[in-house]
Amino acid sequence: MSGPVNDGHRMVAALEAAGFAVLGRGRGYVRMGRPDAGSGWWPVPTDPTAPEFAEGLAKVRQVLLAEVAQGESAQAALTMFDGEVL
Repeated sequence: MSGPVNDGHRMVAALEAAGFAVLGRGRGYVRMGRPDAGSGWWPVPTDPTAPEFAEGLAKVRQVLLAEVAQGESAQAALTMFDGEVL
């Protein structure tokens, strides 16, 4: 990855640091999985020029906010993404 880090890449880094797994990469997104493997995945957009980038990133935040009550990994990822720790 070259150039400035965009919010999609920052989200991927925060998720990885919090224990989430990279399950695959596609053009303009990274497929991330929960720490308890096998319980689902979602795409994190990484192409800020894509029309659905902001909406996709917002959906990732919604998923994490919904999961905060279920585990510390989601809270840690949001905290790191929001810049409190990285």
